Amino acid sequence: MPEHRGTFAPNRNEVAAKVIDGELIIIRLSDGTYYSMDNVGTQVWELLERGHALPAVIATLAAWYGVAADRVERDAAALVDELLAERLVVAAGAGGGGEEGARPADLLAYDAPRLNVYRDMGNLLALDPPTPGIDDLPLKGDKGR
Repeated sequence: MPEHRGTFAPNRNEVAAKVIDGELIIIRLSDGTYYSMDNVGTQVWELLERGHALPAVIATLAAWYGVAADRVERDAAALVDELLAERLVVAAGAGGGGEEGARPADLLAYDAPRLNVYRDMGNLLALDPPTPGIDDLPLKGDKGR
């Protein structure tokens, strides 16, 4: 297991991600692999995205869910290893506290975070890949209406 002292951030060059009704949806743009996480996994992603170092993520989750920090540490470190292996997050530098957030009101019971991987969407997405920002481009012949 690699060291988890610094911060990790979504790999914005390779992924598009959005939380919809508490479920995190991630698409790796290079090959269309689709991922999802919910509950604790979504919370880990959002805390990392806000700039929290992994030890701060662990402490926050242990407090929010009332779970032993060593259990959360094992689970969160394993998830970060998987996110790194899939190129969904990248190391972002020295540890930081990140932007504090309030405890979400809709937390479910603690369950080890799990990254669900769906590799069968690649062929379909290759036909019509999601392109972040494409909706902001003017159409050909559009004179700025």
